[in-house]
Amino acid sequence: MNHNISTESREQGFVLVLALFMLTICTIIGMAAMSTSITELDIAGNERVHKETVYHAESGYAPVVAALFEKNAYGSWPDKEKFVDLGTDAYIELIDGSFLLEGRDDAPLNTGRWDKNNQNDAVEESPDIAVRLKNQFNLDMDVDKIDVRYIAGGAVEFAAGSEGIGVSTHRIIYNIDSIGTLSGWDNVKNRFVRELRLSGGVINQENPLAEIIVGYGYVPW
Repeated sequence: MNHNISTESREQGFVLVLALFMLTICTIIGMAAMSTSITELDIAGNERVHKETVYHAESGYAPVVAALFEKNAYGSWPDKEKFVDLGTDAYIELIDGSFLLEGRDDAPLNTGRWDKNNQNDAVEESPDIAVRLKNQFNLDMDVDKIDVRYIAGGAVEFAAGSEGIGVSTHRIIYNIDSIGTLSGWDNVKNRFVRELRLSGGVINQENPLAEIIVGYGYVPW
């Protein structure tokens, strides 16, 4: 006698298990893809913040150069004078009005080299210039004169030129140390969202910060 054994009861639920298994695999793949996307977004966001803070700090050389040209690299202003004044939260302030008259700040002495760890003053504690411009700039600069270099072939050597002897014969080398942060502005509270400094004047390390060190040579005329 032949007996036909039905397999339907044995295969019952197999398709459901397979479907659940495939759904689990797809869910894991989806979650992994989502996690990767979030990580990439975080990386891209951090990169954008990094670039913005660097660009902000790099812009610090501009007001320094403008101040140098105004006084022909020699002169002073009253301390805390507003070099540019566009209001309470839009200004360039000369915190130390005598920074152009400071002695050379090179280390080792008389080498014409600048050493971040061996200064008479530093941007963290004693900035020379501050820029606060809502939605744009939030930075401080320290300016150090580190060397005076004579230019070969200048008017002193040839004693010629309608301007007279000694004109444009040397270059004054400055070092500009600029530190800045993003200048986010709270329109509701009417203040900077990210303050560069805390109430005690200490640099706020909780904000994204960037520091740029630029050498600049000025030729008096």
